[in-house]
This record gives sequence, C-alpha cells and structure tokens, in this order.
Amino acid sequence: MPRTRSEAKRKAILKAAAKVFAQQGYHPATVADLADEVGMGLGTFYRYFKNKLDVFHAVIDEVLLEVSQMVASEQPTESRSLSEYRAQVERLGMGLFRAFDQNRQLARLLFTEAPGIDAELNTKLREAMVLFGQLTQAYLENGVARGFLRADLDTETTALAVNATIFEGVRQVAIAQDAEAGRQRWSKAVIEMMFSGIAAPTH
Repeated sequence: MPRTRSEAKRKAILKAAAKVFAQQGYHPATVADLADEVGMGLGTFYRYFKNKLDVFHAVIDEVLLEVSQMVASEQPTESRSLSEYRAQVERLGMGLFRAFDQNRQLARLLFTEAPGIDAELNTKLREAMVLFGQLTQAYLENGVARGFLRADLDTETTALAVNATIFEGVRQVAIAQDAEAGRQRWSKAVIEMMFSGIAAPTH
C-alpha cells in the first residue's frame, strides 16, 4: 500500500510539473511553483525528486513514452499496397495530431522547452528521434520490399525527413488558434507531398 501511495504521489507531481512547465516555461518555473501546483510542501517534493531538472527529465521521459506508443500503434508490415500504406499514414498522422491537440502541453514540452536544457536531455531527444526514425523507416522498407515504393528509396534519410515534417506540423497545430483547421491543412500537405510530390502533373 505505501508503495502504491508513493507511486500515485509521484505521478501527481509529474502531472502538475508538466502543466507548470508548459504554462510558465522551464526556466521561470520554480520548485515552489511545482510543489504549490500539486499541493505539497517542499520537503515532500524533495523526497521524490532531487531538483527541478530531475523532475523535468522525468516529465520528458513520460512525454517520449506517450509519443512512442502513438508512433508504434500499427504494424509496419501491415500494408500490402500503396493505397493501404497511404491509409495507414493518414491514420497515424491524424492520430498523432489529435493526441497532441488533446494535450497541447506535450508539444510545448517536447519541441519548445526541452531542447537545450542540458546535454543529457539533448542526447535523450536525439536518441528518441533516431528511434522514431527507425519506426518510420520500417514502414518504408515494407513498401520497398512489397514493390509499391521505389526500389532506390533512401529509407533511412526519408524516414527522418518525413518525421521532421510531421513533428513540425504537430508543433504548428499545437500553437494554432484553430487547431482543427491547422490539423486538416497540415495532414493534407504532408500526405500530398509524400504521395503526389510537388511537381506539376505532366501530360
């Protein structure tokens, strides 16, 4: 029972910290702000986390876990044709946009607050982006293997480029006043760029 209470209190601190960091920013926020948000004394807070940086790392770990679960929600080998792959990309993309829209704190924490805080966190973010790239690469390699994507496709670099475009869309939608319009616009642009390109059709 004590362990259950302890874990519940830790989760409450992380939830409160995510809110405070997203609203105030990492640097302006203080440990006192975090403790006040969760309704506990500083002494109790320090029993769970060493300092502000320690709790911020834990918050980002939670964010990265949530994003990785979203990205890995489907099987890369599921698509057997280009139309099936396009539908899969649309599902994944819209799911990611909706998830970030429902919790806009995630986008602010991941793309605005976390970069540059410290070297360890920068490494953690780079490693996460490599992992997300590998997941996207698996989808592309499935398409190459089944013949509905180009045989000469540089799947590793293309995966990183696709992810960078999607994550920028997520960041933009998270700060947009009309999130639904932004989500539809970005989703359409990414899909069209991936499957139709930007060149004018030839006759």
